[in-house]
Parts: sequence; C-alpha cells; structure tokens
Amino acid sequence: MNPEKQPSPALSATQRRCHVLLMLYAPLTAVQLEIISEINGVGLTTTWEDLAEVTCEIQRIHRLDVLQYSEKECRIQGDSLAQRLCLFQGLRRTLRISPDFVSRHFIPWLHIAFEGQTCPKAALRTDILGMMLEDCGTLLPKPLSGHDRQLMLICLQYFLWQNGLWQNNAQTGLRFTEQQRRWLREKPEYPAARELFIQLQELSNGLLDDCECEFFTLMLRMLKNHSYQSSGSTEDQRLLLEIENMVARFQDIAGMKFSSYEGLVGQLFAHLGPAIERCHFGIGIDNLMQEEVNRMYPRLVRTTREALVGFEHEYLISLSEDEIGLVAITFGAWLMQGNALQEKQILLLTHDNPALEEAVEQQIREATLLPLNIKYQTLADFYKFGAPSGVAMIVTPYATRSTDADPLVIHTQLPLAKEQRKRIRSLLEAP
Repeated sequence: MNPEKQPSPALSATQRRCHVLLMLYAPLTAVQLEIISEINGVGLTTTWEDLAEVTCEIQRIHRLDVLQYSEKECRIQGDSLAQRLCLFQGLRRTLRISPDFVSRHFIPWLHIAFEGQTCPKAALRTDILGMMLEDCGTLLPKPLSGHDRQLMLICLQYFLWQNGLWQNNAQTGLRFTEQQRRWLREKPEYPAARELFIQLQELSNGLLDDCECEFFTLMLRMLKNHSYQSSGSTEDQRLLLEIENMVARFQDIAGMKFSSYEGLVGQLFAHLGPAIERCHFGIGIDNLMQEEVNRMYPRLVRTTREALVGFEHEYLISLSEDEIGLVAITFGAWLMQGNALQEKQILLLTHDNPALEEAVEQQIREATLLPLNIKYQTLADFYKFGAPSGVAMIVTPYATRSTDADPLVIHTQLPLAKEQRKRIRSLLEAP
C-alpha cells in the first residue's frame, strides 16, 4: 500500500505575500487571483487581504501600485527602475524564506516566457550565466556568496526577457538621472558590472539597453554587507569618518557622551551605508513606528536631525523621516546602554483638561533625550492610593494637597521656565 500523502504545511502570511509579489512580476499576461489562492492554499478573501498588504508595502517603499484589470486580475505598475528594485528585494527575500516557490513556479514561468523571444536560448543556460558571474566576481572587492549568485542569475534571466519585451513592443526601459549615473560609475563595483554587461550583451546579440550596466552596478551595491571592520577601502574609510563626525556633533548638541563608542559606530555604519543608496534611488524602508517615535522622543529626533546635516551634505542626500527615526532610536539605545541609565518612570496627575495634560507630557519629553515611561493617574486616585512604586518623578499642571510624595511632585505651568526644564532634565538623566 502507498502511504497516505501528507498535506502541505500551511504557509505563513510573510511567505504568502512574498508569493503574491513575485506573481505580480511573473511573465504572464495578468495575475489571476484564483491562481494565487490555489498556489498559496487559501481562499479568495485571504488572497485579497494579502494583495492589499503587498500593495501598501510597495506603495510605501517603492511608490508603486497594483492595477486591477478586473475583479480577478491585476498587474504591478509604476516607474521602471522602482519596479526593478522592488523585484530584486522581493526575490531576495523569497529565496531566503520560501525558495521552493521560486524553483517550482517563478523560474518555470520565466523559461516558458522565453519561447518566441528574440533572446538566444543560451540565456537560460545556468552554466553559461554562472561562468559570467564567476568572471564578474573576480573584479569585486568581495566575492559573491552562493545565495547572491543564485539571486543574480535569476534576475539576469528576467532582465534579458524584459529587454526583449521592451524591444519587441517599443517600450521605454530604465532611466537614470545624470547624478545617479555618475554616482554608480564611481563605485568599486562598476568594473565588475561593466564586464558582466559586455558578456551579456554579446550573449544576447545586443539586446540590452545601455542603462543595464548601471543597474547591474546598483544590484551589486545592494548586495554589499556593510561592516565597518570588514574593509579598509577608501569608500568605507570615508563613511567611517563621516559617521564619527556625526557622532561627535550629536554629543556636542546633546551635551552627553557615549561611553560605549565602537558598538554605536558599527551599528550606524551598517544602517547608513545602505541608507545612502536608498536615498539616491528613492527606496523607502519600513518604519511603521515613526509617528510614535516623533511623539515620544521629540528632542532625540530633533537632535539627530541636526547631527545628520553634515552627513547629508557630504553625500548629497536628504534622509527621510523614517531613516532619521531609526538613527535616533540607535542613538537613544546607546545613550541608555553606554551610560548604564534606566528608563525613568514618570507619573502625570490628571484632572479635567486632557489637552493641557497632553501638552505637559510633550514638554516633559522635550526636556530629555532619554526614553521615558509616562503613566497617567487621576488626582482623586493619587490622594486615595498614592503613587505606584518605582516612580522617579510626579508632574501635574494642577494644584495638589500636601502628601508624603510632595518632594517628588513638580507643578508645571506651560511653557516650562528655563530653571524648571533644567531641574527636570537633571532628575531624568541622573543614573
């Protein structure tokens, strides 16, 4: 007897949405939602929800959209470069968390699409493309990993198919600004990308657009692992110097020092290296907590923004609020860790004016760069039960009766006077 076939394990929401994104790019006339549902093993309702989440993500990060041809079919739309970058990042993530989908579905669809194309079928030969990538790798500052070669190989096949499609339909391909082209041509990955472009151009009988050379450079840039201990290149030394200058400026503005320096610089190096590329090519990041960060740490964000001015000027970029928010969180975490400071527990006594109480909270948060845990308690409960344990400071805009907690109580009148701000800050930033 044959053993019973075991049902396939259910896919996670992240896996399903990776599949949805790649199916939006699949070389099909349009993506049918029934096919997505069947491959992901879910109903149409779940597929609609997944599609909505994917649409929000690509709008936020790449400024792309999903065009619906009908209730059952859809296709991705937007700037060609943004579409390429979105595919590259989506394929990279899918190869990591759901590689079977790529090998069982995406690659076979791509090979079928090559039928009838002007591009020679040798473009489908992984051994030929693999040798080209090997040649390219010898010119790189650091060799490609096995995972990166696999990603590049699939992308190159897709782009060869896409260039054939553009040529056959007289469509417009990639476009870079002159500043973007100049930026990429100065990168250490450019010679490797140029060699790869020349070999692929010969393989495809001149099918590729000239801009592909710059895009190959950009792909190789996005594969770079930014670790400030891993390279002594001129490029990395420049980045290290600019980060050290930024940290020094932050300390000057904040009036606080980082006692643990190397870890902070290493973390900023890993974030800001890719951030420069993201800014030059309009790639966003996921930072869904940015509004909360702005509300809870206004002074920290403002100080970070001031400290980054010189860095932005050096690289001719303007960091997004999301990027600045992540840098601010890094600074805040290392201020706490390096100085052995604990998050202070603040009690805000409330009564009958929510707008005033919210304004007081913001003034308290403006007084320090450090994270605060601000809890609310009504005056009535304060008189009845007292303050919770662990409270470092009690603030209120209302007059209070005398209690045992009086030494901890600070009466606030907005705006806070300079001496009051100094007293609050000294209490909040004390070890």
